[in-house]
Amino acid sequence: MVFFFTMFVLRTLSLTRKQKAIIEKQKELVEEKNNEILASIRYAKRIQDALMTSQKYIERNIKRLKN
Repeated sequence: MVFFFTMFVLRTLSLTRKQKAIIEKQKELVEEKNNEILASIRYAKRIQDALMTSQKYIERNIKRLKN
């Protein structure tokens, strides 16, 4: 009886370790994808900022045109 209980506990521990390893790999993958997405968003923002006219420039020209 003790033997079967020990085997059950060891089997459960082994399964738990395997599941933990799988979860850790998935977590790493999600973090990597998240970093890639954030890098892509930052890159797009830099492009957008470079192409758009600044708010200060627009406000200066509106004031100049009003006068």
